[in-house]
Amino acid sequence: MKKFSVILIVLTAFTFSAALAACASSGDNITQPCCGVQQNVTDKQNLIDQQDCSDQQGCSDQQSCSMDIPFGDVQYIRIGSGFGPVNPAHTVIHSLNELNQYTASINNGSFWDDVYKNAIEKYSGSFFANNFLVIILLEEISGSNRHKVERIDINGDIIIKRLIPEIGTSDMATWNIIIELDNNFKADTFQVLLN
Repeated sequence: MKKFSVILIVLTAFTFSAALAACASSGDNITQPCCGVQQNVTDKQNLIDQQDCSDQQGCSDQQSCSMDIPFGDVQYIRIGSGFGPVNPAHTVIHSLNELNQYTASINNGSFWDDVYKNAIEKYSGSFFANNFLVIILLEEISGSNRHKVERIDINGDIIIKRLIPEIGTSDMATWNIIIELDNNFKADTFQVLLN
């Protein structure tokens, strides 16, 4: 019985290793799910090429093969309130000039302007050589509500989870959610979806 257990463990380990090897590619930097196993891809074209893995063994539905665009840092910056019905609006920023124009459009002379300016100081012309930003403008009925970017899929759908406490404040709050993305993963369009 002990020999049978050892053989079964070795066979299971070999099978799992073979499954990992089937979906992996070398030298890549982005991990994506494929049939329940993590798979690496290097750029958007490879991501699209490998999006349909439903014909691979063990993949029963397309959802388990969904592909996400990797993103860098995300900043959640409160910028005051009173920007009107903007739930949610987004702006794609490709240059420092575009960022400066966007910043001028949202400045309203409040304390929050300095908070926002401090947060965007890190974005220079050299940042935009290889990256771009998606800035989401979102107004909440309570300043206690928070957000978390969960994922961005290959179609450009930005999934944001709303974090709403049991007890909140009655102040309104407008947020800028700044998402850093690599130029290799530009979606044609973006859409913000709140959960």
